[in-house]
Amino acid sequence: MIKNKLILSSASVIAGIMNGFIGTGGGIILYFTLKFLNKADAPQENMQEEEMKNIMAMIVACIIPVSIVSAIIYIIKGNIIYKELAVYLPGALIGGVTGAFLLDKLKFKFIKKIFAVLIIYAGVRMILG
Repeated sequence: MIKNKLILSSASVIAGIMNGFIGTGGGIILYFTLKFLNKADAPQENMQEEEMKNIMAMIVACIIPVSIVSAIIYIIKGNIIYKELAVYLPGALIGGVTGAFLLDKLKFKFIKKIFAVLIIYAGVRMILG
């Protein structure tokens, strides 16, 4: 139990750094950490769909405050371009609300595939520049 808390605490620090540093990636670190810890606590061939959805919800609940703090620091430093933010923030908020409601409606296998495709796409784009 203490070992799991240390692992999660370390992963949380790394997730916070990633989120503050590049604005993304923290959720991915937390996803794999929580998935690993849940499997370690209750070894099963496949985790229950509800457990995986709970992990996704916990990640969002963790990343939101981290993102707010990072955004405040970026605002203080003058790194926010408000004209651009005004264009995509409303759509992102609508998408976030929609995604939160869809989490309970969609099968986790489908969500996992979407997640994997997005990670691969982002990785390839970053590598190829």
